[in-house]
Amino acid sequence: MKIVICGGGGFIGQRLARLLLVKGYEVVILDRNQSRVSSPKLQSFIVDLLNPKLFEKGWFIGAEAVINLSGKDILTLWTEEYKKAIRESRVTVNKLLIDFISSLDQKPKTFISASAIGYYGDKGESKIDETGTHGKGFLADVCVAWENEARRAETLGMRSVQVRTAPVLDREGGFIGKLLKTMNFGFTVRFGSGQTWFSWIHMEDLISIYEAAVSNESLSGPVNACSPEPVRFRALLDHLREYRKAVVIQLPVSLFRLFAKELADELTNSQRIVPAKLQSAQFRFVYGNLKEALQDVFS
Repeated sequence: MKIVICGGGGFIGQRLARLLLVKGYEVVILDRNQSRVSSPKLQSFIVDLLNPKLFEKGWFIGAEAVINLSGKDILTLWTEEYKKAIRESRVTVNKLLIDFISSLDQKPKTFISASAIGYYGDKGESKIDETGTHGKGFLADVCVAWENEARRAETLGMRSVQVRTAPVLDREGGFIGKLLKTMNFGFTVRFGSGQTWFSWIHMEDLISIYEAAVSNESLSGPVNACSPEPVRFRALLDHLREYRKAVVIQLPVSLFRLFAKELADELTNSQRIVPAKLQSAQFRFVYGNLKEALQDVFS
């Protein structure tokens, strides 16, 4: 089976490509950067996904599924220019891909798009599954538009899956990578009481979820890619401090908002998200427990 991964040269894409190759898939990577993964079953093409004039139909011939992982990092300050880039790299790229796929004589069976649990906004103490309503704010609005473009694949007779991803636990990057940068200097910051709910996913489980989205035809629509065991944010910091000795500095959320603005709201939202669809599909989480997940990350 042939899989096209758009944005496959990034943080998640490289790991996903390796997993798919191990499982016997053929992989085509479309990205601004050359893939660092090498295999006789892998082809890598350097392409700007915002320039559909560069797209070639040959990349998609025989493809069973297209996975779009494209998206600018959100863990940085949001200027108006950067917010535009965040939106274009997600919403516009999905639109251009679906437009291009609509022109193919033989279309892939499945279109899988990254999304984020930022879709839900701040949900307080409530447990939220895939039926939860979308929240307020920039990221929630982007997620709604992002997923709407992905679901246009259904009008072409394709199965569409939107992988609403929680912050990823991986030593090489993602949310934990950002936290560790400050903890390496002997401190970290907690905004407010730290009692907000924090949903998360281990990298190995995340890439397995994407493979399940390809192979399990019962999965469609939004799928929460998160551990079944969310934790309080202060519990996350306590577990991390077992591996990195650091002083926790508590700052008011209002102070964080002074310089981080909208991003501050996103990073202090309480999100107790559960992966109901994956659990119904009997998906097996290898690292569903935070303590075990961090033991692997730091092993």
